[in-house]
Amino acid sequence: MINDVKNTANASDEVVSVTELTHAIKGLLEEGIGQVVVRGELSNFKPAASGHRYFTLKDADAAIACVMWRSRTLDLQPRDGMQVVVGGRLSVYPPRGNYQLDCVFMREEGLGNLHEAFERLKRTLAERGWFDPATKADLPRFPKTVGIITSPTGAALHDMLTTISRRYPALEVVFRPALVQGDGSADDIAAAIREMDDAGVDVIIVGRGGGSIEDLWSFNTETVATAIHDARTPIISAVGHETDVTIADFVADRRAATPTAAAELVTPITTADLLDRLDGVRDRMIDAMDQNVGHLLESAIAFTDGTAARRIRERILLRAQRVDDLSARSARGIAHAVRHLRNDLEHLDIRLGTLHPHRPLKLGYAIVEVDGKPLTASRNLQPGDTATLLRYRQQVAVTVDSTTDTPPLDDDHG
Repeated sequence: MINDVKNTANASDEVVSVTELTHAIKGLLEEGIGQVVVRGELSNFKPAASGHRYFTLKDADAAIACVMWRSRTLDLQPRDGMQVVVGGRLSVYPPRGNYQLDCVFMREEGLGNLHEAFERLKRTLAERGWFDPATKADLPRFPKTVGIITSPTGAALHDMLTTISRRYPALEVVFRPALVQGDGSADDIAAAIREMDDAGVDVIIVGRGGGSIEDLWSFNTETVATAIHDARTPIISAVGHETDVTIADFVADRRAATPTAAAELVTPITTADLLDRLDGVRDRMIDAMDQNVGHLLESAIAFTDGTAARRIRERILLRAQRVDDLSARSARGIAHAVRHLRNDLEHLDIRLGTLHPHRPLKLGYAIVEVDGKPLTASRNLQPGDTATLLRYRQQVAVTVDSTTDTPPLDDDHG
């Protein structure tokens, strides 16, 4: 810290160097003020060959030198005269003794704030599920009335009315003029949506022509988004040009790239389409009538010369023969199925006889039981054990005197 310097020739012990004074000032600025966010007009913006950016930030009464190192991300194309907001730390450049702002970020004033508000509302409404395609209503295929909400003086209204008149003039248009930008426009648009929703139209178009993000901001408000979401009538958002995207586009049941495109969406069938379809229906009706008259004429002629009676008799005989053939085929099929089932039954009876557990007893074999259960191959008898031999017609109780271990029999070698 620098103490007050006395204006005397004998104050040599308090004299400081330029470097010391500059570092003291630097410490005061960096520690006393530190991080700041400043708005102003860009001037003398000069990117250096090193990638660092040097510029001046000024307003009507003051200016401050600024530096933004190449390691800092810059998301806009700075130009002199642009109104920006920068944030950073106040510092001093010792070689020149100048104080400057070491900038960390830069954004265009107003635009950056709007983008932040846009993204914030977008995230909020997405979390509520207002953008979910499953919640969107289908547009009516053949609407009778369409409600249009836009400025009465803009080109958007003229484009939509011209398109509807050209494509399908029978469609009734209900127009509700609304403020589409400026103070009170969001509330007016929301009110218009509610009024049109109560008017009983089949579909609603809400929108305007293109413009800056500030011009379109009413359609990025929660007020308008809520009115669109709560409406019972399907809503088409037609705001700006094809590249313009608003919150209203995400919430609406359908987004149109332009107001003209919205008018095309509500007129999926045109007058020319209807006339073509009527011509097709007329032609098919004429063809069908010609065929029916021809068939009736042929039938009348056939009855008069006896041809029809002969044809009826031939058809009856043919059907009778067909019935006989089917009966014979059915009888043969049933008989064959019965023989096949009988053969299968006899074969199964033979197999069951060969697989019966007592069949080996007829051949002289016996079953050894211990404690009423068949003796398994894994268990050996020991001297003194008692067992029962079951033969075909005899049951013998035995006591084991001695046993001899033998190798296991190999069934594959007999």
